[in-house]
Amino acid sequence: MSHVLSFGEILWDLFPESKVIGGAPFNFAAHLAKLGADVSFVSAVGADELGDEAIACMESLGIKSDCTTRHPLYKTGYCKVTLQDGTPSYDLAWNVAYDHIPVPAALPESVDAVYFGTLANRASESFLNLFLMLDNIKRKEVFFDVNIRGNDWSPMLIMSLMAQTTILKFSREEAHVLAGIMELPLDGNVCTAICQTLSLHYPDLKQILVTLDKDGAFVFDTKTGQKTYAPKPQNKVVSTVGAGDSFSACYVYNYLEGCDIATCLARASALSDYVVTQLGAVPEYTDELIKKIK
Repeated sequence: MSHVLSFGEILWDLFPESKVIGGAPFNFAAHLAKLGADVSFVSAVGADELGDEAIACMESLGIKSDCTTRHPLYKTGYCKVTLQDGTPSYDLAWNVAYDHIPVPAALPESVDAVYFGTLANRASESFLNLFLMLDNIKRKEVFFDVNIRGNDWSPMLIMSLMAQTTILKFSREEAHVLAGIMELPLDGNVCTAICQTLSLHYPDLKQILVTLDKDGAFVFDTKTGQKTYAPKPQNKVVSTVGAGDSFSACYVYNYLEGCDIATCLARASALSDYVVTQLGAVPEYTDELIKKIK
């Protein structure tokens, strides 16, 4: 069984009449646990009701909570979501628990992979403790999901995180941001150009996953320059929430199980293509789906 450590935010989207738990690292961890991996989640929640509910959700999904800190000084992360004429707007709270993630006392000595994104690293305390954690844990792979959110990032942050990374993932939408950082032209070949440029500057990078929405995805092998494409999604989209996180989790799970790139990509695409047909970032898996993804 693979052991993966997911680092980052756990937060609640607060709607006028309801709330939904989320955060890319949480969704990633939840899907990975459903697939059968041993998952430890390094995060922080407040000593409040939302924190209680977050821990309960983690444990119900099979995510280990012993590396998640209950912070007495800061609230559990949240985002206020309001709708006007059907269009959502988001007010993401600052200075919440996940902005102050400590290095956990229960940190394992070694894992098969470490995962992180950008949002929880917007604050210096969490960012510095991530690097301290990486200095003190043996791992085979480091997966960085460039899940850019609003203005909670900087070019220096992204470049610093990339320097630690062996497997990178970005979306076609995020390619525009990366192209701007690297001063690359925004043309039809921008995703490939980004992959080629990153390969030259970050020698530890092994693979780059690029998701292309309705056009599927591809994996760029940085050592050979070869691209492997996934089939285009077939299902009608109900909600895209959590689809990218499910893709990442399924890819990592199968990669750590020793599957080749094409198999990892096909299975990850099958899971994300299913998730978009469901409401909720971590829906129940059907027996038929499980046969396709592991």
